[in-house]
Amino acid sequence: MSELHIHLADLADTARLGAALAPHLVAGDRLLLNGEIGAGKTTLARAIGEELGADPPLASPTFVLASEHSGRLPIIHIDAYRLDAGSDPIALGLFEPRSELGVAIFEWSERLAWDPGDAALRVDLRVIGQEREARVRAPESRISPIAATAMQAGLGVRRDR
Repeated sequence: MSELHIHLADLADTARLGAALAPHLVAGDRLLLNGEIGAGKTTLARAIGEELGADPPLASPTFVLASEHSGRLPIIHIDAYRLDAGSDPIALGLFEPRSELGVAIFEWSERLAWDPGDAALRVDLRVIGQEREARVRAPESRISPIAATAMQAGLGVRRDR
């Protein structure tokens, strides 16, 4: 796994990061989003959905746990916030093999006890004062193109190997 640190001055930058990530997503991807309340997980997911033409648009699925969206890639958007720590999204019926046809976006994925596989993309968002930072972890073959697109979007990117 390789790692990027991306400076996000505000939620608009978080949305730019989502738009920068979206073109690099492929069928079968699992995108794991973590961070405290208000860190921007839903903003990031919504921007990805917008870029992928999600219908209906993504919103916080907290009260429904999971929502499905059509688009250039089908999206299943899962919010594990209200699940018990250690929950298995497959056993609960939130995530099924049909998701292999599209992208699965998991908010609060750290609450889940399952193995999403080595190819999963991980984004940890943290709030630092009035700003945010995203740590993006992905296989090396995917991190360089993501870094290039994020820089083209005007985001400050630092790379760790």
